[in-house]
Amino acid sequence: MAKLPQRKNISSETASRRIEEAEVLRQSISESIENKTSNATEVSIASIASPKFHDRRWHDKMAIVELSKSIEAVGLIYPVVLRRVGEGLERIIGYRRIEAYKILGKETIPAIILENIDDDMAILLMATENMQREDISVYDETLSLIDYLKVAINESQESIEKLLIRFKNHDAGSIQLTDEEKEKRVQMNNVLKKTGKIEISGLLNRLTMLSMHPLIKEALSASKLSFSNAQVLQKLSKDETTLKAVMSRVIDENMSKREAIKLIAKYKEEKVGRTGEGHVILKLKSLSKISTKQVAKLTKVDQDKLMDYFAKIDEILKNQ
Repeated sequence: MAKLPQRKNISSETASRRIEEAEVLRQSISESIENKTSNATEVSIASIASPKFHDRRWHDKMAIVELSKSIEAVGLIYPVVLRRVGEGLERIIGYRRIEAYKILGKETIPAIILENIDDDMAILLMATENMQREDISVYDETLSLIDYLKVAINESQESIEKLLIRFKNHDAGSIQLTDEEKEKRVQMNNVLKKTGKIEISGLLNRLTMLSMHPLIKEALSASKLSFSNAQVLQKLSKDETTLKAVMSRVIDENMSKREAIKLIAKYKEEKVGRTGEGHVILKLKSLSKISTKQVAKLTKVDQDKLMDYFAKIDEILKNQ
């Protein structure tokens, strides 16, 4: 993903002003559509470029198919929103509408074209629009909130994520924050409050989503998984075959967190049985129950045999 240019730190007032400008512009667009004064024009779909700062979300193909059926029946209610970039046009809002039009075989689509919109404002508009969606998933909302922070306080995606990790470690008592980091935390919390969605503590709780297995992220983005179930399934992230099988059942059967935990335990037990690990594990457990008195009663020859077995076990384990 392209990074925003690095600039000097900005004040809370400037951050607030940016957010307010984006919200005013978004509301203005919505009102013009509702009042049918948007002056939308037909634009060639082939001429619309994807945004440089792409939204990284997964899109449910079936939902797009359903949208295409709705558009075919009642028409397109909301035009897509584009911005002029040099000689071309770039999408800000309307990915699913464009894809639905493609399914219908249409070559043009009604669009509102915005002039003089810089990268920062484009990202804020994308983020505000995403957060206004009634069907937004917890994963997409989290990414939109990070986008909001990224532009509002003038930091890169990488810097925002590093700061959030440091805040989380600080809350766990493992590190101390610098005075600058403390100020950043206050500033970021104020920005988040303005969204009316979440505060910094809530965002920190969601932070693990960013490092989850791609399959889990996709299911989260499509609102097929709850965050609690995603956390449980992440424990299977190193075994993609098992992850797919378990996640499919968790989703299909609409399992609770407790049910998902039980299912994972069952799969692990079955895997141990299939691979023959069960016998080895049971033997190791039985060895741990041997008392020193039992060993002391053995002959010198038998004790030497035991030592040879232990040496072989140590050699095998060292090679793993």
